[in-house]
Amino acid sequence: RNYKMRQDFVSASKVQMEDDITASIVVPREQIPGLPVEYSKYPSLKISENCEWRLFQRPDEAVHPGFDKQTEIDMAEAGLFCSNFEPIKPSEMERYTEKLYFHDMFTEPMKKHMLDAANGEEVSICSAKPRMVD
Repeated sequence: RNYKMRQDFVSASKVQMEDDITASIVVPREQIPGLPVEYSKYPSLKISENCEWRLFQRPDEAVHPGFDKQTEIDMAEAGLFCSNFEPIKPSEMERYTEKLYFHDMFTEPMKKHMLDAANGEEVSICSAKPRMVD
């Protein structure tokens, strides 16, 4: 048997963007004003944007309280989108803050984050508590 490419096949060139965490969309060319003339031969265009800076990738050492100081600083900041850490209710976070041998090992930003979460009303995260999936 012989195989061949479809007659209408057009190869795509791949642009490597860091770890390649990229969002993309294909749109009709006429919906994008101000394009150079050479784009007029294409009916649609793919727009890609690297989104790696939006994601927090958990370092393996983050599970050891106080060991990865930068991770604890990053995780203690507001606005973090995080899906690979266990959501912790305020009552449970309060128990973690009361275990001094555990709580005192963290950096100051993570200690404050945990105390604020224990006194809050929403679920939060702790760098030493990754999400466990069976």
